[in-house]
Amino acid sequence: MSFPATLLSGLASLIAPERCPACRAYTLADEQRPPASAREALAAQLCAPCQERLDWLEVACRACALPRGPGLSESRRCSSCRSQSLGRVRTTTALYRYRGPGRHVLRRLKYEGHDPLGRALGRALGERLRRWRGELLSEELVICPVPLHAWRRLGRGYNQAELIAAGVAEALERPLVCLLRRRRATRALYGVRRHHRDQVLSGAFRALPAAAGARVLLVDDIRTSGATLRAAGRALHEAGARRIDAAVVAC
Repeated sequence: MSFPATLLSGLASLIAPERCPACRAYTLADEQRPPASAREALAAQLCAPCQERLDWLEVACRACALPRGPGLSESRRCSSCRSQSLGRVRTTTALYRYRGPGRHVLRRLKYEGHDPLGRALGRALGERLRRWRGELLSEELVICPVPLHAWRRLGRGYNQAELIAAGVAEALERPLVCLLRRRRATRALYGVRRHHRDQVLSGAFRALPAAAGARVLLVDDIRTSGATLRAAGRALHEAGARRIDAAVVAC
């Protein structure tokens, strides 16, 4: 006697139900309505209340990825970005605001190494890039995660930016290439004043020779002040990268 796969899956979910990655409440997968998009697949991992509270970005500045200022569209920069130097990173794309359930999801990824969650975030981010930044998707584009210092990676056991970047590369069908290394460990930026962060990260990255002539999509988990992306973009530019853009899960 054989059992249908959906029945076996349902029994498995009752024996070992999934937990929402944001609030840790138990959730049950909906086997009847498979997700139509990577964003729906990501949202389906959350419980219903957290899905409602996740602050998706629908219109945002193309430079800093924040939804600020009147008259924004996917092709325009906010007034703050128009009035300041943005470094070598031309555009930044994000999925949602770093607050509420979105903050908890990334903390779980960062400190618990949830590989399937990282790839799901990356695939949803790749889907957004395809829709918002189609002009970037040339055959020459490579996906490059922002690296951790070797000692920090050894202590954590993984780099969350690589998990996300793997999902982006899969969604965009572009190669994942680690073009950056950390020259030195830097202090955590949490608590550092925004105008000091560029100083803390000055010279923290070096790019490999393979960056010369490349079109690079930098991938990280969070953009706050943008200092990390600016420092990484500067290293890629100095190594001869032709164009540098960025994608983050949250900002």
